[in-house]
Amino acid sequence: MLYINQLEYPHIPYNHNMANGGPPEGRNSVKTSGCGLCCASMLVDQLTADKTLSIVDCVRLSEENGANMGLGTSMKVLGPVLADKFDLNFSTTNDVDEVITHLQNGGRVAALVGGDREGYVGLFTVRTHYILLIAFDGKEFCILDPSLSDTKFDEEGRQGRVRVDHPFVYTSKEEIMLATQTQDTRYYLFSRK
Repeated sequence: MLYINQLEYPHIPYNHNMANGGPPEGRNSVKTSGCGLCCASMLVDQLTADKTLSIVDCVRLSEENGANMGLGTSMKVLGPVLADKFDLNFSTTNDVDEVITHLQNGGRVAALVGGDREGYVGLFTVRTHYILLIAFDGKEFCILDPSLSDTKFDEEGRQGRVRVDHPFVYTSKEEIMLATQTQDTRYYLFSRK
């Protein structure tokens, strides 16, 4: 199974936040702002039999279709483009039980998680971040996190909330619900037609 880690791509530029003058200083690469791109490339690999979407091609697809107007990538914009280009179904939901059913039927879900807020330490990020949900076993989600590092979940406030079997991260339904709680659109669902 393809795993793509954005931290390995500091050399690939990503022009995002274009509606506001471009990337903030120091955040102009796939490494700093390409979590959605990595999720897109991974889900295309997993849901198509013979197609791939390289990070370079995904950057181009995002930029050509305006998914880069805000910070990072808008999956609301990129999702339908991916669905059309790779013959996939695409929808959104805020219902975690719908996500579980979708995963159990072979789909993939890009989840938009929030970061630190009063009384909550962001499990996956301090700001916002896309992770790819690939399975649910009745107890835990299996996740591909594009910014996984050896020490990410050792940070204060994150310890003990996940288990890692590289490249997979496992956590509970409750943790995913808390992580996505502040997002207007939480889950982006993709499946084979």
